[in-house]
Amino acid sequence: MESLMRIPWVGLLLVFFSFKCIAQPFQVKWTMDYTQAGVSSDANFTPTNAVLAGGTNDFTLPTVYSPGGSIGAGYIIRPWSLASSKSRYMEFTFAANSFKYNISSISFRLRRSPTGPDMIRLRSSMDGFNTDISATNITNSNVFNSYSIPVHFANLSENTFSIRIYAHNAPSIHGVLWFDEITINGIVLPIVLPLELTYFKGEVGERAVRLLWETAWEKNTAEFLVERSSDLVNFEEIGSVDAAGETSSRKDYHFADNLPLSGAGYYRLRLVDQDQSYSFSKTIDITTLETGRGLQVEPNPASPEKIIISGKNINPKVLSLTSSEGQAIAFKCIKNGANSVILLPIHALQPGIYILTSPRNIGKEHVKILVR
Repeated sequence: MESLMRIPWVGLLLVFFSFKCIAQPFQVKWTMDYTQAGVSSDANFTPTNAVLAGGTNDFTLPTVYSPGGSIGAGYIIRPWSLASSKSRYMEFTFAANSFKYNISSISFRLRRSPTGPDMIRLRSSMDGFNTDISATNITNSNVFNSYSIPVHFANLSENTFSIRIYAHNAPSIHGVLWFDEITINGIVLPIVLPLELTYFKGEVGERAVRLLWETAWEKNTAEFLVERSSDLVNFEEIGSVDAAGETSSRKDYHFADNLPLSGAGYYRLRLVDQDQSYSFSKTIDITTLETGRGLQVEPNPASPEKIIISGKNINPKVLSLTSSEGQAIAFKCIKNGANSVILLPIHALQPGIYILTSPRNIGKEHVKILVR
């Protein structure tokens, strides 16, 4: 026992790594059997609970779960919109702990009521949920339809991976959709990830935004590239921080953005390995306002039909509004006093995050708006 106690921690880490010397298949699954928790067949993956976005689930009677032909039980959701919406979806996410991996297919079972949505789309975090992996019709109602979508995501080093299932074309707000047996299939590779990021966060100071992050361990890491965006679509590199390279203990990092955007700014880390491969951290948002000059939205969350903006010297002709995916939103604008205007979207906004932009001096001011 004494000799075992003398084995250094890094030695134990290498012993653990040596066990995974060949590629092994894995499944991460959300059975939806009276729980939204996920399970994994491999210790490399830690799934989080399935999340419904774009509003709450109002199907509460008698329960949000029902057998009805499901394997165990199915999770029932309503309402679903008639028009396609980027903000209404179910999201399924897992974190990769130590090893790189491939994803080969995504499968799930869906059932709709006769007035439920019959159009579905599948997207992934690989491209920021911007394009469809698959889009299809649910042709039969009141029965579970099974889908198996082949994909080819190879040699992944992303610390998290997510899929979203979107649904629309529901002719009635009472139409429902059942979710059952959502499964991500793939192979764990005998290649160690370059690091484990324990947190990434930001703090707003008087003149700067301070970014803080920590790694639990690192292997062959080179640097962290700090990237910033005003619209969640286009990111620019604003600085870099050297990485530890090789460490089995926790290490703290920090970076100061001394010229932050006014309003909403979005930050992420590009985690670069010594072979120049890289992965991204999660994206965080930081909001800054210059006292007396920044645009303000009140109330925020705002109404889907009306957004009230206050601030000095607002020029309605140069204001723009976009969704979090970068899609331009058409609106009318009317004066609401000396230092206030009202934006009236041509079509009522779907629940989600929107970005208000106004040119200011040589730059632009961005304000994040939440619509529920």
